[in-house]
Amino acid sequence: MTNSNTYAPVVKTSNPTLYENHTFHMQKARKYTYNYVAIDEVLVDLYDTMTVKEIAEALNEYPSRINYRVNVLKTLGLIKGKYNMERAELMRTRKVLVTWLDDVDSKLKAHG
Repeated sequence: MTNSNTYAPVVKTSNPTLYENHTFHMQKARKYTYNYVAIDEVLVDLYDTMTVKEIAEALNEYPSRINYRVNVLKTLGLIKGKYNMERAELMRTRKVLVTWLDDVDSKLKAHG
């Protein structure tokens, strides 16, 4: 009989070194007293469907702590950003070009 846990932490088993070092972002926390495994698992599962504020409220955590873990997991490539930055850049460029084209059209009208 094998002892298989279907709820085994995905992030902890795939990146055990992630939890070896203590992060000093909380002044009064003792070393190694905070466990990020639960936050990481929720983020991997629900980051696409919930906002950071909703996740923080559900876990009774500070939004800044959730944002910190989001950045760590994004760096590792375990979660992706929610926004398509390439599309945003293209939209910005399009807006500039449309404005420039309007200026050109108005100058052409003036010269008739």
